[in-house]
Amino acid sequence: MSKPWKGAAQRATAQDFVVAAEELGCDVAALQAVWQVEASGKPFRSDGTLERRFEPHKLRKPEGNYKTSAKLSFAAREAKFDAAYARNQEDAMRATSWGGPQIMGFNAQAAGYASAGDMVKAMAASEGEQLRAFVRLIKSWRLDSALRAHDWRTFAARYNGNANVAEYSARIESAFQKFSGKASPAVLRSGDKGAAVKRLQYALGIDVDGKFGPATDKAVREFQQRHGLPVDGIVGRRTWEALEGYSGVRPVKQAAAQDRIAKASEMVALASTAAGSVATVGGALPESSLNLLIIAAAVIGIGALALHAFRKLRDVA
Repeated sequence: MSKPWKGAAQRATAQDFVVAAEELGCDVAALQAVWQVEASGKPFRSDGTLERRFEPHKLRKPEGNYKTSAKLSFAAREAKFDAAYARNQEDAMRATSWGGPQIMGFNAQAAGYASAGDMVKAMAASEGEQLRAFVRLIKSWRLDSALRAHDWRTFAARYNGNANVAEYSARIESAFQKFSGKASPAVLRSGDKGAAVKRLQYALGIDVDGKFGPATDKAVREFQQRHGLPVDGIVGRRTWEALEGYSGVRPVKQAAAQDRIAKASEMVALASTAAGSVATVGGALPESSLNLLIIAAAVIGIGALALHAFRKLRDVA
């Protein structure tokens, strides 16, 4: 049986990433960051086949749900893919994410292909083709503006789904910092609150109350219009760059994965006296760090109740 995921496996060049970033209008480091987070920068497996992840809950006749799929071992996932592929090749490929950008097969048409099979065959030939597929998909979903703004939350919510948005966005920011050597500003929009909004209001020269309401939205749009920026009321990278040049006020930086872990670790120390801390930690950390918190909680002796709560968070995350 021929395997369309086995091809020439040609790696992309630095210029391929430059061309793709230029087409999206984003910096190369932003594109590299997404590539790193989606498949650890690995478009192909060690055997030369296309990187892939079968999601049995995405079959036309779903097998299980997201949680049961997430718990599958590598071997079990591969076995399920082989069985599904033997039954219906296109359906199995549609229910699988492929290559460096981890594009689901059912998104093949949005990425510019007639079928999942056509996409898999093309992507197996080269990482450059994977980049081109990614560019077409991002533009068809109108996510190129999110990449340009470093609005990782918006990007993650659309590209990866609503589960674990905070974790994905923090991981992308960590990767961006690694590739660029700098941090992204916090992206702000109507409804946001807190210190980052206060910094924005101070830069705009308006009343500072920490609430991104109608007055702040109006001031942002007026500023964007005066400075030749897209007038969307969203304060992303380009708007912050203009604001910093205009006012000298530096933005609050976006949280990276290491920032979230540090924040959650501080919460551990307070968990013995603050009843709400344990629940808050669960929202601040990726699932992979909860085991470390259980160990840390035991070491500093915060008690059986908190230990039980951390274990509960790990089990339901």
